[in-house]
Amino acid sequence: MSTTSTRASWSVAVLAAAGLAVTACASSPGATAPSDDASDPRVVTVANAQPTLVLVEQDGESSYREDAETPRGSVEVPYQPEAVVTFDIATLDTLDAIGAGDAVVGIPDIPLPDYLSDYADLPKVGTLFEPDFEAVAELEPDLIVVAARSTGQYDELSEISTTIDLTGTAGGTFDPSAGLERAEQLGEIFGAEDAVAERIAEIDELTAAIEDEVSGTALVLSVSGGEYGAFGEGSRFGYFFDELGFVPAVPATELPGAEGSSHGDTVTNEFLLTADPDWIIAFDRGAATGEGSSAEETLDNELVAETVAGKEGQIILLPASELYIVINGLTSIQNVLTTLHDAVSE
Repeated sequence: MSTTSTRASWSVAVLAAAGLAVTACASSPGATAPSDDASDPRVVTVANAQPTLVLVEQDGESSYREDAETPRGSVEVPYQPEAVVTFDIATLDTLDAIGAGDAVVGIPDIPLPDYLSDYADLPKVGTLFEPDFEAVAELEPDLIVVAARSTGQYDELSEISTTIDLTGTAGGTFDPSAGLERAEQLGEIFGAEDAVAERIAEIDELTAAIEDEVSGTALVLSVSGGEYGAFGEGSRFGYFFDELGFVPAVPATELPGAEGSSHGDTVTNEFLLTADPDWIIAFDRGAATGEGSSAEETLDNELVAETVAGKEGQIILLPASELYIVINGLTSIQNVLTTLHDAVSE
């Protein structure tokens, strides 16, 4: 199944405004740079994420629900903004990938993967969930980006500067199709359509190669503090089943606590042995959140070693920061898929 199949929902058009008259011009990779004439600024019209998602905390768990009462329409964004505050690390990832990272002036206080370490010293503007509104205002951004964890702060941030919501189809879900749509939006905003198209072509080729190699059953696990959280089809990490074609070793409805936690359904080593997957696809949530790495040590035990995955050396440790912190940036998607491709191609 191709990752390009759903990339058609974003409405993005480049507009040229002269005085009070606004006329549309075609959006294309050859779009020219904005005019030096301040009366003729070029802007990009961006459709905010739909539907609006709201982060809900209940019984210590975070989840997203649709908010039908808070529709968000399109926003006119300055073409090639020079001062961007992003609460979305996937946006930072993608801007870095397309050569527009210098525009980012502020990010939340969050551990970054090594490939984004050049941005670690940027001014901090709060956390992924709670902006420091004064810090944001002091940076005088001409664009603010929210998504998923920060979507609930959209209205207040919009009072500071132009704000767009780039939440994917479901907050916190590894969804390359949504990430590639978002990259196309950012490419329009920054006049980097060609760079985006090149990276998307690479990802599509990589995805097709994985689909050709995938066979057998799998369990997808988050590992943290010596414990496992299992994810089934239709979950935030259901992509590996729903799109790539791995067969669930245990159907989602049969996972313990099948109502589903945002960190996965808690399972044990005994459960892994009984499920006996051909593949174990895991990521180290503890390492991603800066709590120390434990996945490799946790999985190194006699029970896991007796599974088909253990016997055949088919335990895949995916890059944790890319899956859990960045989620759907161009480079994070490519890193996750490259790791997976290398494993299934051996």
